[in-house]
Amino acid sequence: MLNEGWVDGREAATLVLAAMVTESFLTFPAALADEGNTAAWLIMLVAALAGALAFLPLAALMERFPDKSIIEVGETLLGPRLNAIFVLAFLAFFLVTTASILRQYAERTVTVAVPQLPISAAMIGMLLGAVVACTIGLEAMARSAWLMLYFSVAASLLVMILPYPFWNPSYLFPLWGAGLGKIITAGLLRSSLIGEVLLLALIQPALKKPAIRGPGLWSILVAALIMVCGQLSMQATFPVPVLREMTMPSFELAKLIYFGRFVQRLEPVFMPLWAMAGLVKISIGLYACSVIITRALKLPYRRPFNLPLAIIVMALAFIPANVTEAVWVDLYVVRRYAWLPAFVLPALLWVAARAGHKGKAPGGGGGAGGG
Repeated sequence: MLNEGWVDGREAATLVLAAMVTESFLTFPAALADEGNTAAWLIMLVAALAGALAFLPLAALMERFPDKSIIEVGETLLGPRLNAIFVLAFLAFFLVTTASILRQYAERTVTVAVPQLPISAAMIGMLLGAVVACTIGLEAMARSAWLMLYFSVAASLLVMILPYPFWNPSYLFPLWGAGLGKIITAGLLRSSLIGEVLLLALIQPALKKPAIRGPGLWSILVAALIMVCGQLSMQATFPVPVLREMTMPSFELAKLIYFGRFVQRLEPVFMPLWAMAGLVKISIGLYACSVIITRALKLPYRRPFNLPLAIIVMALAFIPANVTEAVWVDLYVVRRYAWLPAFVLPALLWVAARAGHKGKAPGGGGGAGGG
């Protein structure tokens, strides 16, 4: 049986939070502006609300099986053969999202920081860091993410607030942008941005208090606040026609910070935050993939899978011909349909558990700070 040590609820929630907000450092805010115009921030709000509601069946399912991960739960409810379909879907979700983030972060690193660096070298560097993190284990990853939380949130708030001299509230109107129907439809499709909460169902056996409802809702709430406030700051700073053409709106926002001769061009200060967010996201994706395979095959160790999975992720990341195609695949394929494995499949398992009266009757949800 796989033994990954113990983490508490707040550390697990921080891991999920880090995985969720990573997209906001890339082209995702520009894509929202393209879909919702001046109401792009409302799309993010609807997506967070939809993701929180879609998470509740997953939380209820895991409360019935407090000593199992979602892989063992699926096998208990469906049997090993039918559960193999669910396992492959969960594995594909984390593999594809990780490969997509790797390609985009590597491309942006080359563009912004080191133009002469080969894209393959940028990918290898990030993957090596992720493999090391996965080898060290869940406890180290979770506690590192928890220690980074305060610095990361403070730096994000500074990037959002310090460009206030450039804010123009008129850029936020008309309030409904492309229309209420478009906002709701786009928000429901974009709820897959919250799909990384599925990680909690994989690591539940390692939680000191085996309940994922509290950590999941806490991470969704904080991620929603960060992403909605960030989107509002970008929209108040840049008009929609400008914002929708940007490749990294958060980086452009940081470049605007100017308070006299000695407080300007602070974007290099925020580059470590940006790079660390990508590294954490890729590490979490690799770790989730190794856990899925290990638990599905009932193996006692997962570390031998780290390097092969890194090679597979790199191969998948090279499938798009260029960065434009990679961004398009992420925004209009991965992030539009990833809610199926992240939310629909766990909901089906929950229905099966209730219909078959399997698992114990659910109790209360655990808090994010469970010890």
